[in-house]
Amino acid sequence: MHIAAQRAVPGAFIRDLADIGAEDRALVGGKAFHLGRLMRCGFNVPRGFCITSLAARGAGLADGGRAWLSAPLRATVVEAWRRAEFTIAAVRSSASEEDGREASWAGIFPTLLPITDEEQLLDAVAQCFAALHAPEAALYRDSRRGTVRPTMSVLVQELVTARAAGIIYTANPLTGEDDDIIVNAVHGLGEPLAAGRVSGDVFVLDRDGRLKETRLSAQPFMLTPVGEVPLAGQGSRQPVISPDEAATLARLAVDIEAVFSRPQDIEFAIGDQGIHIVQSRPITRSAAGATITSSDIDAYVARERRALAARLAARRRDDHLSDRPAVFSNGNIGELLPTPSPMSFGLFRAIFAARDGAIVGGRRALGYRLADDGAENLYEMICGQPYFNVEVDAGTFDIGLPIDIDEILAGIARDPARANYPEFGLYRQGISLVEAIRRHGAAEGQRRHDRLWGFHADMTAFAHGFRARFASGIEPRLRAGMKEAKRYRPAAMTEAKLLASFQERLDYLRRYACVWFVVAARLAFFFADMVRWRLDHHLGDSGAAAALLRGLAGSRITRQALDLERLSAGRLTRAAFLARYGHMASNELEIMRPRLVEEPAVIDRLLHDLTLSGRRPAEEFRQQRQRRLATERELRGRLRAAAAPAGEITALFADLRLAQTFLPLRETIKYYFVAEYAALRAILVAINRRLSWAEDDVFHLYPEEIAECFGTSRDLAGTVARRRRERRIAGLLARQRRLPAVVFEADLAALGACSTGLATGRLAAVPVAPGAAVGVVRVLDDGGALPPAALHGGEIIVTRSANLGLAPLLRMAGGLVVEVGGILAHAACQARESGIPAVVLADATARLTDGMTVSLDGDRGFVEIVDPP
Repeated sequence: MHIAAQRAVPGAFIRDLADIGAEDRALVGGKAFHLGRLMRCGFNVPRGFCITSLAARGAGLADGGRAWLSAPLRATVVEAWRRAEFTIAAVRSSASEEDGREASWAGIFPTLLPITDEEQLLDAVAQCFAALHAPEAALYRDSRRGTVRPTMSVLVQELVTARAAGIIYTANPLTGEDDDIIVNAVHGLGEPLAAGRVSGDVFVLDRDGRLKETRLSAQPFMLTPVGEVPLAGQGSRQPVISPDEAATLARLAVDIEAVFSRPQDIEFAIGDQGIHIVQSRPITRSAAGATITSSDIDAYVARERRALAARLAARRRDDHLSDRPAVFSNGNIGELLPTPSPMSFGLFRAIFAARDGAIVGGRRALGYRLADDGAENLYEMICGQPYFNVEVDAGTFDIGLPIDIDEILAGIARDPARANYPEFGLYRQGISLVEAIRRHGAAEGQRRHDRLWGFHADMTAFAHGFRARFASGIEPRLRAGMKEAKRYRPAAMTEAKLLASFQERLDYLRRYACVWFVVAARLAFFFADMVRWRLDHHLGDSGAAAALLRGLAGSRITRQALDLERLSAGRLTRAAFLARYGHMASNELEIMRPRLVEEPAVIDRLLHDLTLSGRRPAEEFRQQRQRRLATERELRGRLRAAAAPAGEITALFADLRLAQTFLPLRETIKYYFVAEYAALRAILVAINRRLSWAEDDVFHLYPEEIAECFGTSRDLAGTVARRRRERRIAGLLARQRRLPAVVFEADLAALGACSTGLATGRLAAVPVAPGAAVGVVRVLDDGGALPPAALHGGEIIVTRSANLGLAPLLRMAGGLVVEVGGILAHAACQARESGIPAVVLADATARLTDGMTVSLDGDRGFVEIVDPP
């Protein structure tokens, strides 16, 4: 067979891998198209170029099946090779049929390596083009009954001199189960594994990178660029990769899967420059319902939109909502619970928002006016993410004055970022008499002014009294409760006792521990906002607020980071550290997360990271305190220069002292109450084992369904399977940044809309912790889990949200970028305590990628990309 030669056109015949666009699949084939997309998304893909399907017109088969290339095409390929300046390369087929959704064509088309010179290159390219119509390809094509005319392109890539290589499956290719990540690795290059000549080591991990199973396999040889090298003795039995590397690969695979919205079969190579992705294709399998397609995602989003509209209509019929179009924000709760399990969201809602729950109890204690069910409709799960209803939230701040909901919602419409922490700046808590009269007239203005400042006086009196009550009675009871929770052993309990204990601990959180958390948080936010208002009122600028809230003593979470340094120096024993912090986790409110006492190896990783970073948390905390005191002295001078009355300056610093007291106290109370979460988790694990369910099935139920676990005829297994799949889809939507931080009922079409992708240049952000830093980006997963590989010190941590469990890492980082939160968020407080700059940047984990060098400014609020990866 001959294909007529044609004059080569370089621009059409050669396409650099980095230049492959969204419309180029037919031109470059499946393999190159996928790699080009990953490269655009910031993944570490070896550089290369593609000889396009148009070039196939200059290639063919001579009589006898020998491949040939036309002279013009040979010249074009050689020119591209010289321009690339490769010293060693791999040449791989990239057919239009390859790496598709229904057929992978794995092993049908060739990969040739190592290629070191022009003649080897030309021969390899010719073989790839000839393979399009080889007998094995024709036979496979006939079996698939394909209707599209096949084409062939050829990918030439720089060969990674790998010490290890292998394959990752993001779902079980036989069963379709997508809970596990399977890593198969060999020493050296990966061709012997792909060809089935060696078995390789197998590592089974969960989707957070936790290692569940390791199966080692003897490897008699490894393939190198110079040929096969025997592996004798112990070398053939050593694990190919470390547990940290396996965890990194697993998490990387989850990110790649999110790009393509379906389970992937990924090939990787580990060399001197880290992990390289050399192929990614869909897993093809027949397991019904196992694959999540784009149609599945679209159908899920459509159902969620309809369900939300129906819930809102029902609440309006029951007079629980006004007729205003609802606005939802995932600020604060999105920081606490990113893509929560059903159990975690249900617990949070039952503890804080239920009738007579912690929000009602805490706010009433402070003098706010709430009905028993005043917070019941506060929280919604929308497309698997938690949101709060801004109108309902504003209603929990009733002090006897009209709440201008329309003004609040209009402010959010103008600037959606204001919905992150609306009680900080959006809900009016301070006003001058002049402004009150201007807005409401003389009589009404005087009344509102007097009521607001009367409430301020009441809050001040309560705050001073609460400090004494906390020390004398509340903290001792919280401490006793924590000790009892840590001794809790539910494994031997009867079924009835398990259910009763679950309810008892839930009631303790709802009616006591979390009530005081709500009180401390509200006092912290109230007085911090008063500081912000006074700064704006007297100076026209509240930018100093963040610097005034750093270096604050009294937080048990700050103490954890300082104790880690003591453990590293031998001044604290490991047993003592676990006794204090074993109930903590990287995200304590996600009940699925194992606690530190369940994964003590995490301590070793934290100690290793601390040593590598060279940071000294205790000294840095002292310096933060000194900087804060200097800022306070400077502020007094600025206020005097602005002719602020002496009484007003005194009042500002009185509010500041209370904010500085209650921000760390809020974190200390959380430190105590999450011990109850550890006990609740132990109960749930015991129930799960008693029922012989899969490892985390019980976490896909809601708290009110726990009583149905024993002796029910309801199909809980079907419910769990459905919710597991829905959570998987929700995770994909979150990783693809298709869910807005603020949802407007008037624009539900924004749910599921695609994000803009990677960013360039300077990005405007919201500053929440002062300072500046330049560093390499390290992206953490949605839940802010501890990274599987070490931090080297000075990295810019980028994550959707940062919970208190990440506090030790911030002592090693150079800066922090989060997608949700505000100046009073836990992440911001811990960043200030750690002495690192921090900002809130929408879609940060999609716009910034591992390996980028960025400049972070926590004073002016921006992230500037200095050097892409």
